[in-house]
Amino acid sequence: MSFKSQIKQNRTFILGAGFSAHAGVPMIGELLHRTMTNFKRDCYGLYQRVDNCAHDCFNFDQSLNIDYSSVSFSDLCTFLEYIELREYGGGERFSKDGSREKVSLRYYLSKTIIDSTPEGVCIPQLYLDFANELHNGDIVISFNWDPLLERSLNVAGKEYTYNGSNTNAIRLIKLHGSVNWRLGEPYDFQKSKINLHWESMGFTDGMMDQEIYHSSKLLEASYWHRPDCAAEIVPFLVLPGYGKAFDVRANAELWYKPEFMFAFTHDVYIIGLSLAPDDFFIRSFFLANLPFIESFSGVPGRQIHIINPASDICQNYNFIADKSFTVLHKEKFNSNHIKIMTKNRLKA
Repeated sequence: MSFKSQIKQNRTFILGAGFSAHAGVPMIGELLHRTMTNFKRDCYGLYQRVDNCAHDCFNFDQSLNIDYSSVSFSDLCTFLEYIELREYGGGERFSKDGSREKVSLRYYLSKTIIDSTPEGVCIPQLYLDFANELHNGDIVISFNWDPLLERSLNVAGKEYTYNGSNTNAIRLIKLHGSVNWRLGEPYDFQKSKINLHWESMGFTDGMMDQEIYHSSKLLEASYWHRPDCAAEIVPFLVLPGYGKAFDVRANAELWYKPEFMFAFTHDVYIIGLSLAPDDFFIRSFFLANLPFIESFSGVPGRQIHIINPASDICQNYNFIADKSFTVLHKEKFNSNHIKIMTKNRLKA
């Protein structure tokens, strides 16, 4: 197969929250509501600390209950960043992973996501078909924390790699972290009586001072309900809000010159990513690359498919929406889009 033919069969997929919605993974407002409900039930003391911060953030009277499905998750996380900065300035930071409020919120967000994400025979066929459409040479960039794609790939028998170490696997790049990742080695890792199969990303072999680890076991819901595992589960999630400018530096190696991936792939599929106002890194990444997509590989005829039913999608993607290489699908992700992917791949 020629270089040109190989390039044309490889795709870049960019996934947002809308990708997982059909599987029942909650979107951001519903996710915060479910998370705070679970948080309140399981750990009322810490919940109160976050809830008090929310009352201050949204200027609510302390006697009133907050409807967490209707407030800005981004604003709350930005306020918690201020709380962390205040503690850090006084040497009172709870841990290297963040303030107690942020660490606890990440944990309950992750646990809620894990319990909301189908696994095994419960995974909708749409995602199994998508996993089966992927092949070695494809690159998936995900801004989602959930393990839906990993679970789908496991069922489909497809290998994937987070850091590119396995060149025979589909590369899955999670730029906002994942529920099964953690920053830094667990305390007394070598003496641990449990085995969550933590694997190093290898980032400290390069420019990073602190390693990120991932656990295949934490893709399974059962481990999240074992009390003996709780101490090792400190999920690395890049939260919304302006604090992400600090948090994202922990996985900066994944952000290093991401335009390289466009040199070895052809068509680009952006699924369920709305480009929220605080997604300044994602928007900048897109602005720096997508308008120039035709010049990366030297192989003509590439397209960008944007799959999103939002009414403001043209406004959010105004820097490429009217380009000749852009195809807009103003609908929710569905099986017809996988047929388009397959047709375009075979046509190459």
